[in-house]
Amino acid sequence: MKNKPYSIKRRLTYSVISLTLIFMCVALYFSYQSSRHEVYEVYDARLSQTAKLFLLTVASDNNDINLQQSNKRLEHWLEQIKTLAKGSDKSTTYGHPYEENILIRVYRDNRLVWNSQPKAGPIPHSDEFSGFGYTFADGQEWRFFQLHDISQDGIKNNLYIIVAEKQSIRNEMMAELALSSLLPQVILVPFIAFLLFWLIERNFKPIAELRWAIMQRSVNKLDAISVSQDTTELSPLVNALNSLLDELANAWKREKRFTRMAAHELKTPLAVLRLNVENAQLSRTKEELNSDFKQMIRGIERSDRLIQQLLTLARVESVHELHFSNIDLSSLLREVISDLVPLALKNSQDLSFIGEDVIVEGDESFLRLLFTNLVDNAIRYSGNNTQISVDIKFDDDDFVNVFVSDTGANVSDETREKLFESFYRSNRERGDGAGLGLAITKDIVELHNGKIELLPRSEDKNTFLVELKRFNS
Repeated sequence: MKNKPYSIKRRLTYSVISLTLIFMCVALYFSYQSSRHEVYEVYDARLSQTAKLFLLTVASDNNDINLQQSNKRLEHWLEQIKTLAKGSDKSTTYGHPYEENILIRVYRDNRLVWNSQPKAGPIPHSDEFSGFGYTFADGQEWRFFQLHDISQDGIKNNLYIIVAEKQSIRNEMMAELALSSLLPQVILVPFIAFLLFWLIERNFKPIAELRWAIMQRSVNKLDAISVSQDTTELSPLVNALNSLLDELANAWKREKRFTRMAAHELKTPLAVLRLNVENAQLSRTKEELNSDFKQMIRGIERSDRLIQQLLTLARVESVHELHFSNIDLSSLLREVISDLVPLALKNSQDLSFIGEDVIVEGDESFLRLLFTNLVDNAIRYSGNNTQISVDIKFDDDDFVNVFVSDTGANVSDETREKLFESFYRSNRERGDGAGLGLAITKDIVELHNGKIELLPRSEDKNTFLVELKRFNS
């Protein structure tokens, strides 16, 4: 089953928002840990400082009766706080209800002599312990600090103090600190999500514009795509699409031109062939019938050559990449000349080749077609009893020049300008060509990044120059 396509924009939006939330949670975690550390430092410092100050005060007064009187006053104050606060967390003239969460107890000879919370249950502890610790009392966890009084000699005596605080107070403080940092972030999440969506939507606008531009293209509209703002990411894509559209447009033009040319060029020989057939049906003598048959054969041969040239032209024009290899140009030209010698002998022509061995880079089948067309063109149009030569020359290490010459009639200036155009025939009364041979050779040379031209007439010869890239080992 085909997977359902997904939206890159939506997935990017969700991914960015998810990452933002993850980072916020990570930041909140570290913020909570930092707050917890600071709360413990401050609260533990307060516990230890309170214990030291209170122990110094108590140590200077060894009268238990005074301590008991102090307990009574403390109980009175606590009752007043409860009465005035009425179960709330409001401050009163006697103190704050949170005092119930703090407990101070003084012990002498392992006997409790002073208690800030008389109604509170016992705090489990060891009389030998000193420092910070945790304990449970009245179903609550307490953080406490226990400190022993010392004599002038630095020896523990029988007096020690415990200052304890409910752990819930610290937890509440840490929760409030974390919540105070979390709430602004939670409030910002919808705003951040909207802002991210807006930014992504805005930055994806060139993609939407490109999509719309592509949707406007069709087989009848293959012009180049353009967007209002070039981007680093889309420019290569736009260039690639424009290159593809250009190739499609050229291919479409070639197809229409091929169809138009084929219909136009085949119409005449087929009409003539039909006329010859009709004449053959009306022939009265064997000589007339044979003459009509000869005309039909010539028409069939011309139509066949025309079709072959049309197919060759279509093949050459549709090729974008050649299969390049190292080719022995001298051997290839000898084979081409050997194949065309019978046609030259038929016209009493002298066909020669001069050249050293040289290696070029190219597609062998197309290069063979290139030089076959040039030599065949010279044989067909230079006339009887002419001289045709193929010479290889190279003056540098980069290029090799091939000269195809004939001693035929001079080529007019008008013909020179249109010589490489498709279906141009300067001498329609001579030969059976369709005017495609030289157009094909030009396309092949351009595919090889070479050059072809008809040189000015010299030494009573017409000379075609083909320049190809030489292979350098």
